[in-house]
Amino acid sequence: MFRTLLSIFVTAALIACLSVWEMHYVQTTFAEFHSILETLYDKTEAQNATSEDGDAVLTYWKTKKEILHVWLPHTALQEVDFQLNEAVGFLRTQDYPGALPKIETVLGISESIPRGYTFGIENIF
Repeated sequence: MFRTLLSIFVTAALIACLSVWEMHYVQTTFAEFHSILETLYDKTEAQNATSEDGDAVLTYWKTKKEILHVWLPHTALQEVDFQLNEAVGFLRTQDYPGALPKIETVLGISESIPRGYTFGIENIF
């Protein structure tokens, strides 16, 4: 009986710790991604962004996405892929007015995804 209760408490503690770590990882990853996107947005707005800047952001996203697939559903990450690839395509052709709305969309998504996976009353009910 004692070992059963102990294993239940240990398992619950492990699940709680893993949940907190997962939430922290998703929050910090998207916060860093958001700041990188803001830099790209500022450079695009000033029409100083190059295709290398867009490729660097895309490379960063692809490396982080591999790990985020463990914690988040594919559909949540698919929209970031779609919009970011289009933005980088616009940057390659130096179509800055076309790239700005795409980067704005990814900025919004990078704020909303982490909020959807935090402990909060709005995510329970």
